[in-house]
Amino acid sequence: MNRSSFNRFALAALLAAGAMPLSALRTTQAQPPSASQPFTTRIYIQNPNPSAANGIVNFYDEGTGNQQSVNVPFNLSTNGSTEILIGSLSGLGSSWRGSAVISADQPVVAASIQVPPFGYGHIMANAFTSGEASDSIFLTTFLAIGNPTDAVSLFGVQNTEAENVNIRARFINPTGVTVADVTLTLPAYTSKFFDGFSPTSTIANGLHAFNGSVVVTATKVLGGGPAKLVGIAEERRVEPAGPARFRAYGFEAIPQSAGAQTIYMPTALCKSGLGDPTTFFAIQNLSFTNSTVVTVTYATGTGTTPTPATNTLSPLAKWSIDPCQTNNNQTYSGAATITSSSQPIAAVGKASQTDPNLPARYTTAFLAQASGASRLAVPYIRWSPPPPVADFRSFIAIQNIGSALIPAGQLTVTYYTQNGSVAANCTSIPQMAVGAKLNSNAAGAFFTTDFNCSPAVDVSSTFIGSAVIQGPSGSSLIAVVRNTTPAATIQTEDFNAILLP
Repeated sequence: MNRSSFNRFALAALLAAGAMPLSALRTTQAQPPSASQPFTTRIYIQNPNPSAANGIVNFYDEGTGNQQSVNVPFNLSTNGSTEILIGSLSGLGSSWRGSAVISADQPVVAASIQVPPFGYGHIMANAFTSGEASDSIFLTTFLAIGNPTDAVSLFGVQNTEAENVNIRARFINPTGVTVADVTLTLPAYTSKFFDGFSPTSTIANGLHAFNGSVVVTATKVLGGGPAKLVGIAEERRVEPAGPARFRAYGFEAIPQSAGAQTIYMPTALCKSGLGDPTTFFAIQNLSFTNSTVVTVTYATGTGTTPTPATNTLSPLAKWSIDPCQTNNNQTYSGAATITSSSQPIAAVGKASQTDPNLPARYTTAFLAQASGASRLAVPYIRWSPPPPVADFRSFIAIQNIGSALIPAGQLTVTYYTQNGSVAANCTSIPQMAVGAKLNSNAAGAFFTTDFNCSPAVDVSSTFIGSAVIQGPSGSSLIAVVRNTTPAATIQTEDFNAILLP
């Protein structure tokens, strides 16, 4: 294969005993409060192209950046996908930590999942293309041990350059004040993990109980020019007992180029569904120098639509808000648009069950997005039968962020088996207003009446594969995918669909 012609991308993430595409992986992960809890990390690669894709996955050690002798070649048919389990790869070792790069002769897409020991939530993240790496990356929320949420962050930052780079990580409180300022050198392709479970020893003094955001910048050691990074964070609950202690979820760091004065959340919830699921948004001002006024506006959905909310953010500061704050805690399910008066912003959304009278079963995480596309890819889709089977099901929330209404029948979601054959071809039933969302799953009318699917995946059968979302030419769509078990246990996670050309 001619590697010089390949499309390459990397992913900075936190993985254990498993597999992950792109830049940061690991085979085991220490989970608080004390025990070592091995994770199984899986990489899912999708070929959303009209011709076959050939490629290879290479792995790099965390500390040295040395390329491992282990690699995984793949050949994917049109619309095909594959799964790679890192924990089963001979040669990486039982406690290996590092990163990965996927190269292919077609523009494939990929996502990763950390499959935990029994009880812990799954952690999902997307791979990064080389064009998404940046010399400034932002994590809109970072939590250190001792904060009131009982959750901690583990933030993995990867150098995607083939040379040494200097990085600077600034930990910023909600008002925009830098609490810790860390500098270090990363060799080529290596990753650095900032661990909120032991912040004093792994990051800096003064970060106990920290609840803020992070910005990481990078320059090349030779010449001092801008250097490219990517990053992924996971959060996990660490209280020693209680129903919420096993929650875990992940999300990507945001490159500066992805910030904008208008960003979109495909899902916004206030106590909507079993366990009162509610979304919480962490919004960060990406300007290093100027304040900005941020407004959150909610689309008409089901239930009581929240009124807009406004706040002024200092440079690099963050704002935490949820829809229940402006609709008197009434039930709502819809989407949100977040605007900034003058500076680029970014946001992470978390969906969490909040009913104090039911076991706290999950928290998930996903990104707001500044732009969409008429075609989206989903590298990982599951469907499973009703209980007593307790495997995963994927539900997709699709938002129209374009300037025109999408007529009925003009939005499709096609679900593909791993060999590329069609499992279900779903066509939208209602029209889709600007800012509105529709919901889809591989079984058609299961929990939604938004799509008609033919042939639909049999609700009594198990399905694993991928999906492509297609709107009319010129439309602009984004989507969030939720993977959950039929019993909606804590093993639930969200991730964003990937924009396609």
